[in-house]
Amino acid sequence: MLYYIFIFAIVCIILLELHLFLSRGEYLWCVHHGQIPCVSSSKYLRHALVKEIEKHFPTATSLCDIGAGYGGLARYVAKHSDMMVVALENMPFTITVARMMNFITRSRVKIIKCDAFKYLKSSPRFDIGVAYLGPNVNPRLAEYKNQFDTIITFDVPIEKLKPTRIIDVGHGATPYGHKKYPHKLFVYDFRK
Repeated sequence: MLYYIFIFAIVCIILLELHLFLSRGEYLWCVHHGQIPCVSSSKYLRHALVKEIEKHFPTATSLCDIGAGYGGLARYVAKHSDMMVVALENMPFTITVARMMNFITRSRVKIIKCDAFKYLKSSPRFDIGVAYLGPNVNPRLAEYKNQFDTIITFDVPIEKLKPTRIIDVGHGATPYGHKKYPHKLFVYDFRK
C-alpha cells in the first residue's frame, strides 16, 4: 500500500513540474508576442459580463470568446445563458486544459484551436465577441468589428473605437508590463 502511495506522489510531482514548465513556456511566448499571458478572468469580471448581457443583449444567441485561455469565462457564460458559445485559443497546453475542463464539467462550449484573427476572417457572424487580450493585441479587434454586433473587452479599451459604455467592475486589476489595468468592461455596440 505504501508503495502505491509513493508512486502516486511521484506521478503528482512530475505532473506538477510538467504543468509549471509548460505554463512558464507559454507565459514567455505570450510576453514575447505582446499579449497578456493566460490570466483567468476574475469572478467579478465574469459576473459583470453576464449581467451586461442579460440587461442589454437579452436576445443574443451567440458569443465568441477570443483568446479563451482555460475556457472558464466561456463555460461561465454558457452555464448562465442559452447562447451558443465558441472559445478560440491558440496555445497548445492551455487548450488541452480547456478541453479537459469542458469534459469534466460537461460544458457545451465549442473550443477551437486556432489563430483567432485568421478564424474570424471566415467565421460566421457572432452576436457578441468577448476579449481579454491586452493593449498590444486589442487594436486588431477594430478590423473585425463587422463580425460582431457587439464587442466587449476586459480591462483594456480598443484604440480608435469609442466604447458605447464602460462598466467599472470595482474589484481588482490586471497587471501587464509595468502597469495595472483596473477591472472594467468596455462595451462596443455596433447595432443600429
